[in-house]
Amino acid sequence: MLAKVIIVSAIAAIAEARFGQEGAIQASIQTLNTFGQPGQAATLAGQTPGVLLAGANACAKLALADQIVTALGNDPAVIAAAAQLVGAEKNFNPSAQSIPTLCSDVTLPATAALRGIVPLVDPAVLGSDVENANAASSLTKPFSAAGLSVADVAKAQGFSNFTAQANA
Repeated sequence: MLAKVIIVSAIAAIAEARFGQEGAIQASIQTLNTFGQPGQAATLAGQTPGVLLAGANACAKLALADQIVTALGNDPAVIAAAAQLVGAEKNFNPSAQSIPTLCSDVTLPATAALRGIVPLVDPAVLGSDVENANAASSLTKPFSAAGLSVADVAKAQGFSNFTAQANA
């Protein structure tokens, strides 16, 4: 019986480590409550879990990042929080799909300061080491993205193990 409890606890800890990452992004956006209209930051923060779910369109988080900047302004704190969303790992369900999806819409994100940022991907994905290193560096120094989608930028930087997904 004790062995079962330990195994269940270990599985729960592993699941918690991979899932629920959207909470940090949500909290980051919620702290922007001094920008925009009262309640806007909280409303936008509340939308982050939905755009990071495995079943969400890959372009939805980019559109939300643009909405954050449009609604709250281009203060460096707002840009930094929106950039975290652009670079965030979208949940990945390996039992339902074998590779992640990246947005192929060349118009997203529309905010110039957010272009050239590539997202983290699940460490279980082949090539994730390259993409995750690129994602980390793109938050401080975005890649050239003129006329390119996030999927195009990721591919140009050496990561191609994904499915390109158009804006729905």
